[in-house]
Amino acid sequence: MRWPAAAFALLVGALGAHGLWFQATIPRRLPTEADWRAVAAAVAREGAPGDAAALAPWWAERGRLYLPERLPVLALPGYEGEDLAGVRRVFLVELPEAPRWDGREARELRARGEVAGAPRRFGALRLTRVDLREPLLPLAFLPDLLEGAEVTLGGRPCPAGGAGGFRCPGPPWLRVAAETREIALRPRACILAHPAAGAPLRIRFPRVRLGRALRGHVGIIGEAAYDGAAPVRLEVAVAGRPLGAAEASPRRLGWQGFSFDTAGLAGREAAVAFTVTSADPARRWFCFDAMTVGAR
Repeated sequence: MRWPAAAFALLVGALGAHGLWFQATIPRRLPTEADWRAVAAAVAREGAPGDAAALAPWWAERGRLYLPERLPVLALPGYEGEDLAGVRRVFLVELPEAPRWDGREARELRARGEVAGAPRRFGALRLTRVDLREPLLPLAFLPDLLEGAEVTLGGRPCPAGGAGGFRCPGPPWLRVAAETREIALRPRACILAHPAAGAPLRIRFPRVRLGRALRGHVGIIGEAAYDGAAPVRLEVAVAGRPLGAAEASPRRLGWQGFSFDTAGLAGREAAVAFTVTSADPARRWFCFDAMTVGAR
């Protein structure tokens, strides 16, 4: 009965040899500083307004140290269903031999556009330009305009806070601010707007350029999505007329989309108002974004 022990010894030896081989190959699989600088120079030379760079795999954050600051740098674990607002072309920077990377992010980006030219290698990095087929080009992104908004809670003004945003009457958490928060495992630039039970929170933008649609998302941050029993409701109005509403439901993590037709007002400027309500007294970490978009 010595063969089980011999087989086990062979297995352990094979695993050890594989581990040594894997460790020995890591340096050539990962980019050097010279590789990063070469890719960054190419992106800086060819990049233009409306372009972005995307790191794949998403955990290759070291690339942010080298890529040009004037271009947004994307690092998401997936791109299916993501808006990529304002981006026409993506410079895809891949680590094609990165340990245990399956290439998902790169495949999803390529599926959304046309590859321009052949991929180029810079040591352990591969650079590909992807021209998006249907870029989403906002006319106005509302979180960027929050400073000029009018905010009230139950009809009472919420004054601008010293640290940015607005502070509403009541508990310290009753505030409105433009922040980047993690929702559905992704960073989201959104308007943090905590609802208060029984008191509508209204955020009004006096002048917004309108296009064919007003679209956005709603979500509850982190574990607060499981608190309470009632949804948080976002009602949307343009030029004083209701467009519709979206809800972030309790016990559901997600970034729920909405879209309302504004084609009849395209080309005009009008007031856009958002009213946040909830029947639940529990503190809800609610966030939403919105943008107006023109023709594709």
